[in-house]
Amino acid sequence: MTDRKDKIKNITIIFLLVMLILTFFSNTIMNYSLVEVSTQQVTSGQITSKVRGSGSVEASESYSVTIEETRKIATVNVKKDAEVATGDLLFTLEDTDSDELDAAKKSLNEAQAAYESAVLTAGITVAERQSIEAGKGSSLTQKQNEIAAANQRVKDAQAAVDAAQASVDKIKAQIDAVSNSTTDTTAEEKAVLDAEKKNSEAQDSLTSAESAYTPVKSAYDTALSGLQSAQSTYDEAKTAYDNLPSTATEADKQTAKTSVAIAETKLKAAKATYDARKDDLNKVQGSYDSAKSAATDSKNALSNANYNLSVKKLTGTNTAEANNLQAQLNTATAALTDANTALTSATNDQKKVTDKISGEVTIASAYKTMTDLQEEVAKLQAKSIGTEITSPISGTVTDIAVTAGTTVNANDVMMTIQPENKAYVLQFSVTENQAKKVRVGDTAEILNNWYGNDVSAVVSAIRKDPQNRTNSIIICEMKGDVSVGDSYTLSIGEQSSNYDTIVPTSAIREDSNGKFILIIESKSTPLGNRYYARRVDVDVITSDDTKSAVTGALEGYEYVITTTTKPIKENEQVRLASE
Repeated sequence: MTDRKDKIKNITIIFLLVMLILTFFSNTIMNYSLVEVSTQQVTSGQITSKVRGSGSVEASESYSVTIEETRKIATVNVKKDAEVATGDLLFTLEDTDSDELDAAKKSLNEAQAAYESAVLTAGITVAERQSIEAGKGSSLTQKQNEIAAANQRVKDAQAAVDAAQASVDKIKAQIDAVSNSTTDTTAEEKAVLDAEKKNSEAQDSLTSAESAYTPVKSAYDTALSGLQSAQSTYDEAKTAYDNLPSTATEADKQTAKTSVAIAETKLKAAKATYDARKDDLNKVQGSYDSAKSAATDSKNALSNANYNLSVKKLTGTNTAEANNLQAQLNTATAALTDANTALTSATNDQKKVTDKISGEVTIASAYKTMTDLQEEVAKLQAKSIGTEITSPISGTVTDIAVTAGTTVNANDVMMTIQPENKAYVLQFSVTENQAKKVRVGDTAEILNNWYGNDVSAVVSAIRKDPQNRTNSIIICEMKGDVSVGDSYTLSIGEQSSNYDTIVPTSAIREDSNGKFILIIESKSTPLGNRYYARRVDVDVITSDDTKSAVTGALEGYEYVITTTTKPIKENEQVRLASE
């Protein structure tokens, strides 16, 4: 019995020892599998704040060398950093016209050809051409009145034709009523039927031609009116611009010039529309005129056939009434023929009037375009700068943007010159809090003056950063042995202040929710203390090279995590580096 108890006791002891050993090793293995972190305690004390920034030296003021035309560089006569005096030769240009002048001459040649073509096509006299060139052509109102009068003459002529035809038809009906002739009129009646058939076909053809002609003619009239209106608007804008008083401001001149450009664009568009509608009208005009002439001829042929029939019917009738009706019919038929002739003449006159007016408008527009280009060529020739570009000021060449063979566009910067006795500056952007630590007049320490040059820097201005309104720009005046383009890192400020909560700058982290630190939080367990990383959101008040003063939910005795062997997350268990 005793042996058995001893055995049970020994087994129990061995089991407990094995469990203890396993627990120890598992705890040790777990600890070494955790992320190892280094910590420092939160402290209080002083921080000496400095503001640092880097930038390149630039001129506080500079002069840009440009030209007002596109030219090709033949030679560059100075080098970067060279000292130049007023009048020194900077560039030599190739001895050719500018691209703008070449283009203007080409446009002028095209405009002259277009003008001559418009004059010859219109078939006007020399006197009429000279009148248009002198600006003495008819006004828009006069042109509209001419077209309206021509249209009215066609309308009146058509009304006369309709009235004459009605009179002929009436007299024929009366002749049919009184005729007692027994003469054989078969051939004449057939001729009337044939004439009626041809007349019906001709009238149908005319109706079809009118359906195609009317909308095209209407579009042409609209385009012509639009062109005349656009020409009038352009003339008014150009007259207003040409008559600007010498006291006019640049803004007034630019506004007037813009109005001219807009009116000219609209005039060109109206001209293009007019030309297109004129081409459309020319395509259908011939068919319409032919159909109208054929309709008139068929109507006359029918009238003659009816006349011949009436004469045959009256052969055996000798009454005074019949003779009188025949005389009336002869008169009415002659009147109808005259009315149709008058209608044809009015229609031809209408076309001549519209062609003449459209020709005048085209010529006036082409002449205006040509004279404007002549003025442009003259202006470009007058302001041509020759082949030498000289320095307008004395100073130092800080940048050369072109080389020999480069084609320079108008107003492109070719060279930058730092005027004599002008300051050099270096500027960099800082936060608003950093800007509050700096005052105009503060001396800046140059941290990377590797070659020991005699260089100094003083804060000359503090301005809002136009690229980031929450930041400020620190501007330092640079003196001594500096050149445009030199890069320096500056340190400004020596102000010390006491703070209750200071942490290593390396402990501060940041994510989308803002800045934070991770502190160590300890929890006791039967197997010893366990350590966890807890997040505390903070705001950074100021910093120096290694420390930062912060505010947040801190008591002042916490340990903050400064470094880790692996990335860690909030509330993750960690292992202290000292364990």
